[in-house]
Amino acid sequence: MTQPVSRAKIDIQGLSKEFGSFTALRPTNLQIPKGEFLTLLGPSGSGKTTLLQMVAGLLDPTRGKLVVDGQDWTFRPVNERGVGLVFQHYALFPHMTVEENVAFPLKMRKVTGEELRRRVVETLDKVQLGPFTHRFPRELSGGQQQRVALARCFVFRPEIILMDEPLGALDKALRESMQLEIRGLHREFGTTLIYVTHDQEEALVMSDRICVMNHAQVEQIGTPHEIYADPETIFAASFIGHSNLLKGKLVGKSDGGLHMLDTPVGRLAGKLRARDKHAKDLVLVVRPEQLRVGPSPDARHNELSATLRDVVYVGSENRLLLTLADGTEISASDKSDPSDLPKQGEEICFHWRSERARIVS
Repeated sequence: MTQPVSRAKIDIQGLSKEFGSFTALRPTNLQIPKGEFLTLLGPSGSGKTTLLQMVAGLLDPTRGKLVVDGQDWTFRPVNERGVGLVFQHYALFPHMTVEENVAFPLKMRKVTGEELRRRVVETLDKVQLGPFTHRFPRELSGGQQQRVALARCFVFRPEIILMDEPLGALDKALRESMQLEIRGLHREFGTTLIYVTHDQEEALVMSDRICVMNHAQVEQIGTPHEIYADPETIFAASFIGHSNLLKGKLVGKSDGGLHMLDTPVGRLAGKLRARDKHAKDLVLVVRPEQLRVGPSPDARHNELSATLRDVVYVGSENRLLLTLADGTEISASDKSDPSDLPKQGEEICFHWRSERARIVS
């Protein structure tokens, strides 16, 4: 029987990597459409860099297949892949100027004359380095060096760009600025881009889709909104953003069709996937911004009481730190004036819409 032809730009088919008895990546399947910005997100040791390096050709897989544009790239040499690579360590040539660094990949591809100069000037302008063309890397700040690395990657218009923690060495303000620059360059050039990071906010800001990884395997793949609002596992819920986690046992359904979880602080309702119905360890997940101070106006909502342990002002909101009757600590977000909030040590009631909660394993 003929296998269906994949329409993905990059089709990862069961790729895995082992180093002796150590498994760096379990068999992984992933399809990446042309022009997508996909982020591999996870803690150290989750397998994200191993997967990126196999796509780059820097590592050979133990098993599986890598198909790009319908061609088998599994063991294609790295110099024949034509992908752009950007790493945390910029690897600029110290003896070359900014202009020469950016021109280097074009010269390697036999681009010369006016075409070479046009592309270099155009790309440097896009990363706001036009006035720095004759400086050497040692004369640039960290952020400027990172821009040179980006320009050197984008200048030869690769169809695939791979980035491994490229902003890890930058301070917070510069990092946030560079996130938007990379996102803008990606949209302008329409490149298929795979981006590795352990920074959850970075992944949410930049990505078309996020692939959450843990323990050498994929936990969940989805849009930033799907990953944040509809986590499929306990790890995905706890790794991305702040989450309140309440353990319990499944005891049936509510009148509204939601599943009920018996927890140490009461019976709570939430959405449950069919695959988790027989799971032993279940947790109800609710984000802090879903909680509302005060009694519920609807009997179908989840409602609990807690002791207000502290209020932390974080600029755009107040973070209420709460302790439930069994000692579990959770948090709620509130935008009220701090003077209108309950006092530390007070017992308060709060609620949230049951359909906003997720029950995961």
